[in-house]
Amino acid sequence: MGRKVDLAELGDDELRDLLNDDSLPLARQLKVLDEQTRRATARLQAERLAELVAANPVLADLESTAETVREVQGWLEQAKWDRARAVRAALDAEFSLRTVASIARVAPSTVKRLRDEQLPPEPPPA
Repeated sequence: MGRKVDLAELGDDELRDLLNDDSLPLARQLKVLDEQTRRATARLQAERLAELVAANPVLADLESTAETVREVQGWLEQAKWDRARAVRAALDAEFSLRTVASIARVAPSTVKRLRDEQLPPEPPPA
């Protein structure tokens, strides 16, 4: 085997071929076997969870709620970015820390932190 390949990048068939390769050192074969076992365990857990969710409407609702929470967290991250950008703009317009804190309804220490924070040019992805 020429170069080291990350086993996580290989497909199941490629792992099976590696495991059947007699020229592969035993230590590498054990790593291949460990990766196959890890994948099988992950598949089994996913299948069990899918069966459980399909059989239990409460868990299906919980999954829907979790998706809603993820969506709201995205909105919150966007709002935080917008607030930081607005605070920065107010400070650039030479408003005082106390005025900006009052308008943004945050503590002056938060305004200082937002002023010093490095903002990315684009908001976080939704």
